[in-house]
Amino acid sequence: MKLRVWGASIAGACVLGLASPIAVQPASATPPSGAGVSAFFTDSTTIGDGLPTVNRISGIDRTGNGSYVLIAEDVLPARFFTASIGYTSVNASFVGQPRINGGGTVLGPWFLPLLPGQAQFEGIRQSAGGYTVVSGGNNQFVRQIGPIGQVIRDLPLPSAWRPSPKSGLAGQRGLTGAAVGPQGQVSVLTAGGLRQDAARSARLLTFGKSNREFVYRTDANKVAADVLAVNSTDFLVLERGPGNLANIFWTTTRGATSVTNKKKLSGREKAMTKRRIFSTVATPRLLTGNMSGLAWGNWHPDNPFAKTRTRTLLVVSDNVGSPNRVHSFEVQIPK
Repeated sequence: MKLRVWGASIAGACVLGLASPIAVQPASATPPSGAGVSAFFTDSTTIGDGLPTVNRISGIDRTGNGSYVLIAEDVLPARFFTASIGYTSVNASFVGQPRINGGGTVLGPWFLPLLPGQAQFEGIRQSAGGYTVVSGGNNQFVRQIGPIGQVIRDLPLPSAWRPSPKSGLAGQRGLTGAAVGPQGQVSVLTAGGLRQDAARSARLLTFGKSNREFVYRTDANKVAADVLAVNSTDFLVLERGPGNLANIFWTTTRGATSVTNKKKLSGREKAMTKRRIFSTVATPRLLTGNMSGLAWGNWHPDNPFAKTRTRTLLVVSDNVGSPNRVHSFEVQIPK
């Protein structure tokens, strides 16, 4: 069975800027479960140098051609930023220095800024009418905000997810990232299991008229850090381990056991299958930092004789007290 990958082919001799228009465009086919998909590191740069408000970037998403939105984890106050990031496939490198060119404050109800401790933002995605942001830590929620940061609505979490002393979202195993699919559907991922579940049994939740839930099982001694949609069923997941160890997986809900509205997992559920496409173990000299967020870039020009298509992937690092780093990868996907 073949799938249609969300995202588009871009004609031309050179890809300049990491993003194509937001609309869903013609796509390449890819085999199920990410078979044959690989990724390799190409370049690294910094962003927000010398700007004290750009600290601890935890999420990134594409908003247009060469345009991105980023969100900071800290609340001083809670801020998101827009940025210009250029990349060329000719040299497989960034073009110039990424530039912060705008942003805003993530507001609470009644247009009031969030106070310290009211949020710990872990991810941001462009969605209808603005952005979807995810807060973890001690105050966990999924919120849709407008383009200037105003609250549109909070997405209701299932009862099994609501924090309590013995169940629900559990601190650093709680919400860690969001994904927006080709039809605008919002999915969120936990870093690990809910309080009532095994520590490695993270859950993926897709909101809709009927929510959908699946188990994503992390590797030992690792937690999920972000999730990025490939299409309606497949995702990239960034996992983080001790130190700066990080892996990127291609994973799918196809064939996984539905755990929608399940209060407690038995441990016998079939988890989402996953295939590792990159590990920092292979790049020991890469100054990865604390990898925290994923964003797609452009499809590279298609070679009709090649067996794969290539797309740029960005990974941002949340570095406390150090410049935030942005890394580029090229993901090769079988046609």
